[in-house]
Amino acid sequence: MVRSVVMTTPPRRVSVPASVLAGLCGAVVGLLTFATAAALWRAGHGQVAAVLAETMFLTALALVAAIALLAQPARQRRARVPVGRPLPRTWWPPADDPLPTLAVCLGAPVAAGAIAAALLFR
Repeated sequence: MVRSVVMTTPPRRVSVPASVLAGLCGAVVGLLTFATAAALWRAGHGQVAAVLAETMFLTALALVAAIALLAQPARQRRARVPVGRPLPRTWWPPADDPLPTLAVCLGAPVAAGAIAAALLFR
């Protein structure tokens, strides 16, 4: 008995750069922050909306700063280089370090949504 084998092509996978994906996720979180603050403001809870927006803004700033600082090599964080002397090339951060860039791509839209909500709903 001969069985025919149906050849199917595998689905095409599209790769999205990590910075674009982080930016899209940040935009979604920023819009959700703004929408939540708007819903609270519309329901008559203006103070809660303002506190939510300010909290999200400060959280986004703190996380971006923490990731940017902690992504550095330990010897660079502990380095005590005298003022006026160049930093040794071995201590320079790698040019292709993606973590701080991803943190900014994610944190900037969140901060923008939180600032917009804080300015509009205070």
